[in-house]
Formats: sequence, C-alpha cells, structure tokens
Amino acid sequence: MSAVAATPVEDVPATKVEAPDSATGNTVDTGVSNDVKSASTKATPIPSGEPEAKPAATTKDEKSSAPAPKTVTKLTSSESAKLAQLIAQIPKILKSLDNPEYDEVFGYRINTADKEFVDEVIRNEILLKFLKADEFEVATAAARLKNTLNWRNKFQPLSAAWDEKHNEGLTKLGVITEFPNGKPNLKVATFNLYGNMQSLSKLFGEFGDKTSDKPGSQFLRWRIGLMERAVSLLDFTDVTNDKLAQIHDYTGVSIFRMEKKQKQNTKEIIEIFGHNYPELLSTKFFVGVPVFMSWVFSFLKTVGIINKETLKKFNVISGTNLAAEDAFPELPKKYGGKLDKDVYALDSKNTKIPQYGLELIKKLGSAKMQEALDDVE
Repeated sequence: MSAVAATPVEDVPATKVEAPDSATGNTVDTGVSNDVKSASTKATPIPSGEPEAKPAATTKDEKSSAPAPKTVTKLTSSESAKLAQLIAQIPKILKSLDNPEYDEVFGYRINTADKEFVDEVIRNEILLKFLKADEFEVATAAARLKNTLNWRNKFQPLSAAWDEKHNEGLTKLGVITEFPNGKPNLKVATFNLYGNMQSLSKLFGEFGDKTSDKPGSQFLRWRIGLMERAVSLLDFTDVTNDKLAQIHDYTGVSIFRMEKKQKQNTKEIIEIFGHNYPELLSTKFFVGVPVFMSWVFSFLKTVGIINKETLKKFNVISGTNLAAEDAFPELPKKYGGKLDKDVYALDSKNTKIPQYGLELIKKLGSAKMQEALDDVE
C-alpha cells in the first residue's frame, strides 16, 4: 500500500484478508500492508468454558433417515452434516450474544425454524456462506457468526442502509446496478466511483471522521449502507444470483502515499467486510487503473501475497473498456458499451429491505422514540 494508497473498498471473499483484496489497489511498502497481511477474517473459535458435546453414536439407518437441511446449493453428505451441526448451534450462539434478541443477518432472521419470519432455505444459504468462508470448520464458522451478529447489533447496518441520510458527496460515489438477464452472479453490481473525489486523501479528509452517536465514520456508514442495499437485490434461493460483482473506477484518482487517516479508515473497512460479509463477492473489476497501479497488482501476483482463489476474482483494466470483459449485457459508452447514459442512470430503484429487517428498523425507531420521551420526563 505505498506508491498506491489503500482504496476504500474491500469486500473480501476469501477466508483471510489479503493485501490487495482488502484494500484494492494497494502497494506494500507503507507499513499498512503488514497489518493487512496479519488481519484474518477467519474467526477464532471462542471457548465456551465447557467441553464440546460429542454427538451420540448413531446407526447407519439413523444417519440416513435424518432429514438433510433445506438448501438450493448442492452439498456433499459431509457438507450437509456440517451445516446441520451449525444449525443445531443457533440457540447456543444466540444465547451467548451481547444482545440475545438480535438474530438478523442481511435483513433475514437467523433463528430456529419455528420462529416467525424464518425462511429455512434463505437462513441455511446464509449459514453456508459462513461455513464456506471457514472451510466448513463448524466451530470457527459459529464463532464468525456470533461475532457478526454482535457487530450488526452494535453498528446497525440496516439503519445505515435504510434509515440514515448520507452526505450528497458520498452518495455520488456509489451506484447499485441490476442486470436481470446477466450472467450467473453478475446480475447485481456496485460501481464505486472514487474518481469523483480525485483524491483519496480528500475523501477521507472530508468523510473520515465520526459525526454522530452511531459507530463508524461518515464514509464507513455510507459504504456499509451501499453494501446492504446491494445485498438486498440478491436472491439466496438462486445459486445464479447469490453473489454480487464490484466495479472500482479510479479514473482521475491521484494516489501517491497513505496518510494516517487513510490507514485507519482502510484497516477498519478491511476488517469489517472481511469478517461480516463472507462469500458475497463473485468478481471485482478495477477500471481506469493508473499504469503504476497495474504494476503493483502484477507484483503482488508474482510474490504470491494473496491466494489463487482470491486472485481469480481480480480483473485489472488500465483503461475504461469494461465492455471488453463481456461481463455485463449493457453499459454506458464510457465503459465501452452502447448506452447514451451515464452510470447514474443505471442506479437500481429496486432495493428493498427484507421484511424481518423492516421489523427491526421499526423496533429501533420505537426504542429511540421511547428514549426521547424518557429524556423529556
């Protein structure tokens, strides 16, 4: 992250946060890269203070008669068994939370099947993402899930997405697009238009501070909100539309060195996305990348800092001809397409908070109203 600053984008699909995936477009000699390399999205299993209960021995007939968890993803018998184990731990996980009543991920309820608003297939597919991120290590995935639920309870990402008004300077930096007839897991994409700020120093200088009683900087709350709204367009019952793509446009961005505030904000973003949004990224395009920034990517590939699976998701384009990648069916002329529109014209109007998420937002609003009444009294 030296000659090239850490970008404010970061959605990490791999188990471990690697330098360029967590801070896309970074070089490695600023000292931040060491933090990045040491940061891991893989949660450490949290000791419960009790020995883990071992399942009782079962006969072959008993094993075969047990119903497999409902999923749309095709699983091996071993993977299905691991998912069943994680599902069985849900009550224990919820009981151990900072707020045992908070059982929401991406707007959906993560609880036992008998509870209202629980869609078993969606719940199971979300749990699968946690398992996949941790290579089907159940204890580690359970710890990650617990940490995510605690983070969501504290940060309130649904509020950032649906109930907060963000600075216009920030809202111009992101566009959520839909391509219903697009290729598998390229049907939803976010355009991150950092060129509009010309300088990442300016971006973090204006929006890198906390200005409310809510956790995180202005930029972070806006960026998390953008991610949550994009995820709302995914369909966890459709394996061809349960991940999203990202396009990072650096056209006109001036990146030379990392400043302290950039380092702090970038590291925070790396950790949040890496820990709490597992297995949601299908591919990432870097558009308008300066020549020296392209060299950095080539160098990182050569020295093997990031794993091969993560590298497969990286597509670096020195120009702006995104259409040449043949990933999306229609694009503005700026990106090599045929549309006489700018990318803002593609901004999706279909983002909608899931029903359970809406219920939580209502509860949060009622709680705040009660706090205000208490203060008056």
